[in-house]
Amino acid sequence: MSTKKIRSNSALTKRIALFYAHLNRGDFAQCHQMIDPRVRAKPSSVTLLQYENSLRDFLDSVGAVSIVKTDVQLHLDEPSKLYEDRDFATGETVWQDEDGNSHVFQERWVRDGRSWFTRSTGLLAPVLTTAANGDRSRGKQAAGK
Repeated sequence: MSTKKIRSNSALTKRIALFYAHLNRGDFAQCHQMIDPRVRAKPSSVTLLQYENSLRDFLDSVGAVSIVKTDVQLHLDEPSKLYEDRDFATGETVWQDEDGNSHVFQERWVRDGRSWFTRSTGLLAPVLTTAANGDRSRGKQAAGK
């Protein structure tokens, strides 16, 4: 792996960890600022209020997110219309909820200028399932939108 890829991978992994640290603290405005600025600038994009509500509902459902592992694949100098010809990365973050259940987030990040930004505009809470005895438990996965 080239020095540029190693530095970029390290910077992105730290940025992803920072996003989830903001999430766990309930600092939703900081999370919102980490959305791709080109996505945020679109009139149809998620508003701060919508985003805050989505993240709050998510945390109410799962509690704090504990990162187990983040694995990203960098795509540097690989033009893509989807990411407006910017460097991007895809991958997975394995995490656990407060009950110790494992989940996976599908990560999509793009570099704009010198920083990395998420392309996710909300989080979906795991689906609650009801057993025959009426007990409710969380589903096994949650994913970024």
